Amino acid sequence: MACRRRSCATPKSSEPILANSPTSRNSLSITGLNAGYASVRVLEDISLSVSHAETVVLLGTNGNGKSTLMKCVMGMLRPSSGSIRAEIDGTSYDLVGRSTEEIVDLGITLVPEGRRLFPKLNVEENLLLGAFRPTARSLIERNLESSYET
Repeated sequence: MACRRRSCATPKSSEPILANSPTSRNSLSITGLNAGYASVRVLEDISLSVSHAETVVLLGTNGNGKSTLMKCVMGMLRPSSGSIRAEIDGTSYDLVGRSTEEIVDLGITLVPEGRRLFPKLNVEENLLLGAFRPTARSLIERNLESSYET
């Protein structure tokens, strides 16, 4: 059951809410990415561009590199070559070589599959688990309101 705080008829706030605001011009660009584990190459020459306010879905069978790509974006796996750049509020950031913590501080996060959530917690409690970063704590209420809408 979804956790809601207001009616669907209530309009959303016109203020920007971090990176998913339609008024911001944030983007992600991956170019020529190669990555894998030890001698096993999983990603070969991957390029992808995600513009502001655009939704992209990665589909594929097990073992095709979806999780590996996301681990590279989040700094959990360093690619052997290629670039991953994010533009956030007009500033361009090279994500390769940054720690996961630094990437989260930029406002980029990964929401894992449903089975990796805590089943005994409600939606709001699961979302609050990700609010441990100082930048997230100060915007908890605002970000939760946005999350309830999706």
